[in-house]
Amino acid sequence: MVVIRRPKSVEEYRAIMDVMKTAWRMKDYTEAVPAHFIKSIDDNGGVVLVAEEDGRIVGFVLGIVGYKDGRIYHYSHMTGVVEEYKYRGIGFKLKLAQRKEVLKQGLDLITWTFDPLQGLNARFNFAKLGVVCNKFYVNYYGEIRDGINVGMPTDRFKVEWWIKSQRVLKKIKGELPPPPLNEALKVGELITETIEVAPGIRKIISTKKPVEDVVIAEIPGDLNTVREYSLDLAIEWKLKMRKVFQELFEKSYIAFEVITVKKPYRRNFYVFWREKLEKILRGDVPWS
Repeated sequence: MVVIRRPKSVEEYRAIMDVMKTAWRMKDYTEAVPAHFIKSIDDNGGVVLVAEEDGRIVGFVLGIVGYKDGRIYHYSHMTGVVEEYKYRGIGFKLKLAQRKEVLKQGLDLITWTFDPLQGLNARFNFAKLGVVCNKFYVNYYGEIRDGINVGMPTDRFKVEWWIKSQRVLKKIKGELPPPPLNEALKVGELITETIEVAPGIRKIISTKKPVEDVVIAEIPGDLNTVREYSLDLAIEWKLKMRKVFQELFEKSYIAFEVITVKKPYRRNFYVFWREKLEKILRGDVPWS
């Protein structure tokens, strides 16, 4: 059974580095957070949690207290699970435990960055946890040389997880699932056009200006698979969607949902809504 808890020793801080190396396919520990700094985070108001099974550290989450624009919040820097333990709900358990710890600190907001074209992460963040986003950064980290990011710009969403909101409470209980794509398309406008160039691999061929209050934009089914097929195609996706995200956020849209179609091959679609944040955090949706 997987247990979520605080680290108990310096050796476990080092074990977190091992998880980082595995989860991000690093060649060495250059891109990993050092164990001594993880301990500093843990001892000074940050939240560091590990997932343990049978004496082995198989996952972790770590973050720090942040401050910006007059608000104190928690910034979640990394969440990782070793490859053979992925897709078993461990990441979800880690985030729920993180939420519990941050609530104890009297805070109501957790933020983090992630690659918006990583479809599995997008679905986890928006559909499962209930984050929202209206911030996009170009090449946020510069060059990262791990096995997932090397050779590509590090464009990022900075998402907000309002952990006391009705939206988040409903999402983490499974009470606010994404609609089928055809239902979303009844109220929203698809602003991307893609074609299949290989089984499960799509190419974005055109985009259009957003007009409706609800717009839908496709991202890769699996960016890592696209990258393995063609790094140039993966970069093309990045550059074209960069313009889409910038325009949407400049026009006051909020990313709030991800819809996944699994057959015949996985496809992912962001849903953006030009609506007040307060309404979205109540759990309101534009479809029936």
